[in-house]
Amino acid sequence: MKMKSTRCLRGFTLIELLVSISIIALLVSLLLPAVQQARETARRADCLNRMRQLGLAVHSHADVQKRFPASGYLGLDSSNNVQPFFNWAVVILPFVEQNTIYDQWDFTKPSLSAGNAKLSETVISVFTCPSDITLGGRGDLSYAVNGGFAWTSSVSGVSDCPITFPSRSPIDLNGNGVVCPANASSDGSPSDRDLLLKTGVCFFESWKVKGTVRHHRFATISDGLSHTLLFAECVRVGFDPNVPQKSWSFADPLATSFYLPSQVCQGNSCAPGNVSLGEANGTPHGINYGVALAEGEAPWPSSFHTGGVNVVFTDGHATFISENIDGNVYYSMVTSQGMSLPTQLRDTELSPGR
Repeated sequence: MKMKSTRCLRGFTLIELLVSISIIALLVSLLLPAVQQARETARRADCLNRMRQLGLAVHSHADVQKRFPASGYLGLDSSNNVQPFFNWAVVILPFVEQNTIYDQWDFTKPSLSAGNAKLSETVISVFTCPSDITLGGRGDLSYAVNGGFAWTSSVSGVSDCPITFPSRSPIDLNGNGVVCPANASSDGSPSDRDLLLKTGVCFFESWKVKGTVRHHRFATISDGLSHTLLFAECVRVGFDPNVPQKSWSFADPLATSFYLPSQVCQGNSCAPGNVSLGEANGTPHGINYGVALAEGEAPWPSSFHTGGVNVVFTDGHATFISENIDGNVYYSMVTSQGMSLPTQLRDTELSPGR
């Protein structure tokens, strides 16, 4: 007579189950960073490609207009009040396949007018970096143009005076002790205004009124197009949840451009002994130091990539630069004249930067 099998099926013990779960958790913990790193690598590459498209768009615009765009335009509204009209992003819209928005833009009205403000809410992917966690889903912008050392403003009734950040005070670029004179000729030659042009690529200009005209052409970038920065990531520009009217179109010096920090010239004077080029990427206003600051309060290159930022040069090529780049090297990349600047803006004080 055949006997039935009484063999029992043995399951996992509690200890074996816990060990298995621990092994799986360990494998996941090892795999997850690799997956996240792969995703960030892809986002960084996508970000760089978008910036490359912007560089080509600016080139196309410069070919047509025979000049680089202004970082922003200020004009007068119907009540003769100074208003922001538009910035570099608006003028290159036709070259990033956004003709519909460009054709609807009313260039006779400020960006805050109802029609233009509504257009400015549109999210345009090429203006944003996928790694930018500050994006708000309306009027976003992740990139800024090279504004050099400063922008200009009216000081004590004198217009077009170079202003630096974060002091928001006039800067004496030629170091002669004269700032914003009522008689421009009394500032000597080269004047502060003359030198400002040599420190960057895109500047604020007046729109449809007599005033500031300051721009570069391909031929005036004497340091070479492949050596001069045009764009840099800057995650603290564009849409500001605390100032809803700010967007990718807003002509505000702190919402359109990145700058060299005022600490390069101690006391806002570039007189001999005060200039320290190493501080161009020094604490606290160097690359990526503005990541945690408020929107519109950190006009220095910044990103959420590890270790640096994506940039585009004026010849259109795009690359990644380290946040630890030597201040002297970074300074020469920002200035359109490189290290051939006049003596007023050369290093006169040894400094390790950071």
